[in-house]
Amino acid sequence: MNGFKRGTTTLFLLLGGLVVFLGARPAAAVPAFSRKYQTSCQTCHSIFPKLNPFGEAFRLNGYHLPGETEEQVKQKAVSLGADAYARMWPEMVYPSSLPGNAPFALNVKMANIYASSHDDTGKQIVHNDFQFPQEANLFGAGTLGDHFSFFSEVTYAENPDGSGSVEIEHARLDVISAFGPEHLVNFRIGKFAPNLYDGFQEMWLMTDNGVDTLFAYNPIGFNGGTGLADSGGGVSLPARTRAIEMYGVAAHRLFYTVGISAPIGAGGPNGQFNNNSSKDFYARVDYKFGGMGLDGDSTGVTLPPENWRETSFRVGLFGYFGNGTDVNYAITDPAGNPFQMQQTSFRRTGVYGSLYVGDLNLIGVAVHGSDDLSLRDNDTGEELSSATRTYDTFFLQADYVIVPTFQVSARYENLRPADPSVDTQKAFNLNLSVLARANIKLMLEYHRDLHDAQNYQLAAVLRAAF
Repeated sequence: MNGFKRGTTTLFLLLGGLVVFLGARPAAAVPAFSRKYQTSCQTCHSIFPKLNPFGEAFRLNGYHLPGETEEQVKQKAVSLGADAYARMWPEMVYPSSLPGNAPFALNVKMANIYASSHDDTGKQIVHNDFQFPQEANLFGAGTLGDHFSFFSEVTYAENPDGSGSVEIEHARLDVISAFGPEHLVNFRIGKFAPNLYDGFQEMWLMTDNGVDTLFAYNPIGFNGGTGLADSGGGVSLPARTRAIEMYGVAAHRLFYTVGISAPIGAGGPNGQFNNNSSKDFYARVDYKFGGMGLDGDSTGVTLPPENWRETSFRVGLFGYFGNGTDVNYAITDPAGNPFQMQQTSFRRTGVYGSLYVGDLNLIGVAVHGSDDLSLRDNDTGEELSSATRTYDTFFLQADYVIVPTFQVSARYENLRPADPSVDTQKAFNLNLSVLARANIKLMLEYHRDLHDAQNYQLAAVLRAAF
């Protein structure tokens, strides 16, 4: 049996074994760049969608390779005007370019879920829930000349009742090195995961599950937030937002981002996108010690040949601040009486850290949240009382490369809700990922509520990017 057949047989044995013994979210691997540069996914990813240091520099450089030369681009761009027109602007239209081929890529995710859930109604168990497909992601990404880039993602997900849903998760345009020194000033506009979450939003994690304690906490409650909500709650940290953002890298190692984003959510009056007129503000600043520079610079640094390895420490501070005045949430008091509540203002401050030591990457984030909540009469809307509620959450994650084909991840999450009557919530997530091919990944992932042992999920996931 030749190597190809042995590898294919191993793939199906692994997948089949997971299904028998067992007997889920956004992707961010974009093979359009592999086609453009004719290089492996491992050039930028330690294991997709997680970026290695080189891939992080590629992303921050607006999808240009650090120190990119014309010879590195294998799919030549389509020119839109002669280069000489740039010197004649505005008498002539400034030239640009289009990607040489259609800049699209597809991610497909299949999942087999074994889950146990426990609430006031009792315990429920789901065996071998075949979510085939769980979701499919159509990406469009590339560059438009030297100073513009774009990224888009349309996701199709099949619902448990057999219906489907389609969402535009990302649609953005970036202006790269708009002025000043290279990499220092970039702009981004559209719907996207803001750079505020660089390194810990789910589209940059190797695990199938994102960090729900950061992004799914609901701060609304009669005595403050009590826990997580799938939808319909107030804002903890919005995973994606409509925003205008400025970001950049100074002196190779100092990263910053500032942005103005849309308020709490969609669904405003008179056909508006936003449900109030206020805008949120966010900012972050990081510094990286050791390793490759955040713009790909390696001057004076000796890097190992394995591009997922380096010795470095990156630390940052971030904040997100918003105003939810005039957005009402229906709540009840402990006796069941109905009220309305507004999240009139909210503040999120946090610290981020990432440590690389050889094959190990440790990631940690801690967030302190503060919410000004206004309790209002259910019928008249008159304010009855106001209070400031606070909560704290953090997670620690360890990613380890056993060999490039086999990688593991373990994460601990901790959430202290604002309502003092609710216990601290703790969760554990364990992932084993296997690259059957450079663009085909198998995952076995276990997620458990450490406060209630009857709430857990075991999933076998197959992902392909092409």
